[in-house]
Amino acid sequence: MKFGKRYSSILVYYIFVLLYIILDGNKYVVSFLVLSLLAITYYVFLNVRDVILGEKDASVSTLLHKLDKTKKETEESYKKFLSLSKTLGSGVFMVDDKGKITFSNKDIKDFFGIDINNKDYKELAKIKPLYKFVNESYLLEKQSRKQITFEDHHFDLISTPLFEGEFFVGMLVLVHDITSLRTAEKFQKQFTADVSHELRTPLSAIKGFSEIMLRDKNMSEQNKQEFLGLINKESERMEIILNDLMVISRLDRLDYELEIVSHDIKQVFDEAISVLSSKITEKSLELEYNVEPCTLELDKFKISQVIMNMIKNAINYTDQGFIKIVGFVKDDNYIINICDSGIGINQENFENIFKRFYRVDKARSRDTGGSGLGLSISKNIILKHSGTISVESTENKGSTFSITLPIKPSKKE
Repeated sequence: MKFGKRYSSILVYYIFVLLYIILDGNKYVVSFLVLSLLAITYYVFLNVRDVILGEKDASVSTLLHKLDKTKKETEESYKKFLSLSKTLGSGVFMVDDKGKITFSNKDIKDFFGIDINNKDYKELAKIKPLYKFVNESYLLEKQSRKQITFEDHHFDLISTPLFEGEFFVGMLVLVHDITSLRTAEKFQKQFTADVSHELRTPLSAIKGFSEIMLRDKNMSEQNKQEFLGLINKESERMEIILNDLMVISRLDRLDYELEIVSHDIKQVFDEAISVLSSKITEKSLELEYNVEPCTLELDKFKISQVIMNMIKNAINYTDQGFIKIVGFVKDDNYIINICDSGIGINQENFENIFKRFYRVDKARSRDTGGSGLGLSISKNIILKHSGTISVESTENKGSTFSITLPIKPSKKE
């Protein structure tokens, strides 16, 4: 507030009146001047008071506006936090300085099966590993992180203390379900072990045969040719395994995309049969082939891989009898059935045959140069086409593999 000019004017007026009294002293004039001075002083006082009150009201109004704005911003932030907590995909809850859980999102209830909103954090004692983590973090008032297991699920816990100045006012706890990650790690380790095991067999054979040839300088030409043939066979088998591993690696990538085109599925079958007919004839198997033409939206190369693999399996695991290949339209799907009269599969192994490196007959698979990855690759490709693959089989009586692929109505013939 700037009242300097008003105060200076009054001061000058006081000095003037005082000088007049000293120099002249006329009582009527002095009385008039004093009354005027009092009136001016009173007027300035009222004016200053009004200004002060006005500025005070303005300051209070501004402060109230700021408080209201801050309150609205806080409420908006809290609403955003609540909205975020619902779509976060992770559990989150807050504990205040009195140990009360003031907020808990739905994921916490889904993870642990209890509602902890507005309850003391000691209610978490029903979930011992979670309670132990929260209790330690609460008492130590420091950030911490730990992974726990509860009912076959794995969780990553992160606690963050909350402070106002130097005072502890509670903490925020985040709970991430990492079960799928742990499962993936487990499968990855198993897959690595399986790959090592599968590659070790041909490598050991190649190493063994080559050492024999190097050691035996007088080996006959016939034995040399035999060992070279075995080395070549094992190296080809190792090449098949590595190629299939490359295919699996590409299919497992999150950014992998199929090269979709419109193509007649019968042409894919015709090409596969032309390549494999000699093997069917070689084993004296009867072929029944009845595939209905139909244009599908598919990755021609990948579906060709599936069909080739399925027919090869039927040939390799059938010593006598027949192979029957049928393809037809049913509703909005195209159905493929590949049947054989081969060795069949035990019902207990139906789920296992689509696992990587699983073999129904290990000796037969190695003799035919299989990698043990074909059915796993085939299932992956079919699933990426939004289809399904299943098997029905009876031991020593043959198997039927059924594939269902969706048809777009506009492409259906």
